[in-house]
Amino acid sequence: MAREVAMAENVLYYGDNLDILRRYVKDETVDLIYLDPPFNSKATYNVLFGEQNGSQAAAQIKAFEDTWSWDQAAAEAYQEVVEAGGKVSQAMQAFRMFLGDSNMLAYLSMMAPRLVEMRRVLKPTGSIYLHCDPTASHYLKMLMDAVFRARNFVNEIILQRRAGQRTRKYFPRKHHTLLFYSKSRSFFFNSDAPDMREPIDPLSLKMHFTHVDENGRKYRLYPSGKRFYADAGKMITDVWTDIKWQKARSPISPESLGYPTQKPEALLQRVIGASSNEGGLVLDPFCGCGTTIAVAQRLNRRWIGIDNSEMAIQICEERLGVQETQPWVVSFVTRRDDDL
Repeated sequence: MAREVAMAENVLYYGDNLDILRRYVKDETVDLIYLDPPFNSKATYNVLFGEQNGSQAAAQIKAFEDTWSWDQAAAEAYQEVVEAGGKVSQAMQAFRMFLGDSNMLAYLSMMAPRLVEMRRVLKPTGSIYLHCDPTASHYLKMLMDAVFRARNFVNEIILQRRAGQRTRKYFPRKHHTLLFYSKSRSFFFNSDAPDMREPIDPLSLKMHFTHVDENGRKYRLYPSGKRFYADAGKMITDVWTDIKWQKARSPISPESLGYPTQKPEALLQRVIGASSNEGGLVLDPFCGCGTTIAVAQRLNRRWIGIDNSEMAIQICEERLGVQETQPWVVSFVTRRDDDL
């Protein structure tokens, strides 16, 4: 039996994140949530929307490890959400009317109660970033509207990938999406965090930054008399093209761990820097190979990581073990299924 740990400590959990969130994470204790859940990235629309009524569907489900299938467990998850009432219940019922008993509905039925728990654990000043691809992003945005309320939608951030699909049938798909929501309108956001600025483009520099101060710094003078210096750079937008993505098994990438859904540390560095302070608590309920918690640790944040894959937990243990000598690490505990 793993020992109890205080919420101030870093914790890695092995098990079902819904159960762990309900049992171990207290109300309004988390500053930032980043999640990159399995979202049918290897599946096709025919699989996602196909009704589960034959061996062909069963074979398709087996072929795509990220695909959630409509079965008894999905039906029970759906029913639990519906019986809880409220906007989330209404959204799920509308999804069922439109999607039927499909794999996509199973996926949304899995996500809904987890998002409800994530909202519960967020502080009023907290934020959540949900990483997804175009397969399910439109449904997830509607579900996030129901859970967090549409008024708390902040950004839909476009993440440009370096490589796209090779096809002549449609425009190659080469982006992912971050759905950024807050717990309330008083959410924390640091626009001056590292990686939040980019250089002024040459044309704008020539046209608008026509003043020079006594130190030789170029600036733009606004009607209010305020100076905006060119060397401060400009705020990045909601389209991020500067994140370098590496292949999971790239021999030349220093970050590569061979994990198929690994995300760049630069991505998490920007998210964590923008939406949390040092000492704040960062939660990743689908932590995979541990990029979120590794970056949180390096940036002097506390963290909670959860995953139900033993392989992922082992990679996280190895990855975090290298950094255990860092002065801000308090403790490192793994809870396994038999502890719950």
